[in-house]
Parts: sequence; structure tokens; C-alpha cells
Amino acid sequence: MSAQDQISTNTNPEKQTGAIYTISLTPEQVKRIEENRLKAQAKLREKQKRDQQNNLTSIEQKGIISNNGNINETKGLRPMKKFQNYVEYDFSKMKDTRGGFLSEQQDENPKKRKWEPPEPEFEALEPSMSIDPAENQKCKECNSVELDNLFRKTFKVNICKNCKEKYPEKYSLITKSEAKEDYLLTDPELRDVEILPHLSKPNPHKATWNNMMLYLREQVEEFAFKKWGGEEGLDEEYEKRVSLKKKKKDKKFKSKLADLRKRTRTDVLTVQKNHKHEFGETEEDPETGVTTQSCEICGMQIEVDIL
Repeated sequence: MSAQDQISTNTNPEKQTGAIYTISLTPEQVKRIEENRLKAQAKLREKQKRDQQNNLTSIEQKGIISNNGNINETKGLRPMKKFQNYVEYDFSKMKDTRGGFLSEQQDENPKKRKWEPPEPEFEALEPSMSIDPAENQKCKECNSVELDNLFRKTFKVNICKNCKEKYPEKYSLITKSEAKEDYLLTDPELRDVEILPHLSKPNPHKATWNNMMLYLREQVEEFAFKKWGGEEGLDEEYEKRVSLKKKKKDKKFKSKLADLRKRTRTDVLTVQKNHKHEFGETEEDPETGVTTQSCEICGMQIEVDIL
């Protein structure tokens, strides 16, 4: 069928009734239409060829096709465009470095390691006993060999548990706050372990607070007496600080009281100056016969003439 026979306009008989209209084309128009059709087909074939060449080039760059032209199936297919930023890791070849905190012994095979006993957290608390009783450490109060090992290790004091309970004025433990308030010691002095060793325990009031520091009363008293010149010097310094603290408190109270009086007096004067007098009923003095009225707010009196 020629192009002239194909190009025709038919109306729908259901929508419009009538004859069939046919458009006749000249030979020049038919020739032009055929040339355009051939050009379009040629452009389509060139585009398909160019796209195929680009696909082959990208595949060769990815290494999917080998040099001899065969497809290399071991490399896999080219990923989709939306997955090009995706990186696949081989976890079987990765090494766990534990964030950089890796010890030297962790490179060894754990199955081939020899068992080693764990190191004790503290040194042996029990002192070694000698056959000769004269060589053993004894309590400084009763010469008993059953010493309190915690006191011996922490405070370097040889004392037994019975004497510790018997003499609480010497071997009781006091807190850091008590040492500062009662013996007037400073924080640097209490932090120095060589001067005053201490025992650290969890805070009983709240677990998240700092540890509680406990000191031996005998050692704290000895250092405080040496610092303040004996017990009398400590008492004098304590009384001096208490009186100074009381003076500061009284001075602060007096300044606040004076400020309060000043503000109160200013408010009263302002009210008396700006208020309107409200006079009450008239009153007549029986001796003088003068009639007066008094302001109910400020108490001012005026004479009134009654006609």
C-alpha cells in the first residue's frame, strides 16, 4: 500500500454520519515524507549503536569483560546507579582493634595460653609470724599479736581490735569535715598522704558523691597540736575564729536592720507627705472652748469655727 493510499481522514460514523473524505498528496509531498522516515530510522540506529558502545566501555572499565572478549563472571555485575556509593566490607578479613586499646598478649591464641593465677588486689594483710615471739609485731597498748591489719596497712599503727574499741578517744576515725572544723586543718594538709594517711570508703549518703576520707584521731590531734602549739594554742585559735565569725554575723545583721529601718522610714514619710487628710468629727475643749478636728491618718489638728 502506497503512502498516498495510507494517508486519509475517516470520520467516525457513530459521531457523525456522512461520506468518507480522502486527501490526495502530490508526488513531491510523498517523496519528502519517505525521506524523513528514512532519516529518522538512521538516527535511531546510530543512537542504539552509540549506547551499546558506551555500555561496553563501562563494563571493560569495571573489569567484567576480559581482554579476549569473554565475560568475567567472577567480578559480578555493575551495581545500579543508586547503589554506587554503597561499600561492601568483608568482615571475615577485618581485624578487631578494640578501639586502639589492644594489649600485646591479645594477639596470641587464647586457647594456647597458659593459666595464670589472678594478681591479688591488695598485698597480704596478715603479717608473717616468726617462731621467736620477740620478733613479732605487737599491739602498742596490750602487746597482743592479733593486730588490726587494716590499721597496720593504712595508718602504719600496730593496734589490736580490742584496744581500738577500748580507747576511742585515740583510735576512732573522723571525717574530713570534722578534721577541718574541730582541728582547723586545711585541704592541702589533709590531702597529703605522707602527713596524714587516710582511709577511703564509699559515701553513705549518696553513691555518686566523692568517697569519704577517714582519718585516725590520734594522728590528726598530733599534727594539729604541732601546728598550733599544743592544745591551748588550738583552743585559743578556735575561740578567736568563733568570735570573729560572730562579729561578722552581728555586723551583717545590723547592716540589714539599718537598711530595713531606712526603707521603712522613707515609706512612712512618703505616705505622710503625699496623702490626703481625712478629718474626723469635731471636738470641743471644755477649758478653752476651742473646737478642733484631727486627721485620722497623720494626726494633724486644725481649729474649726462653728457658726
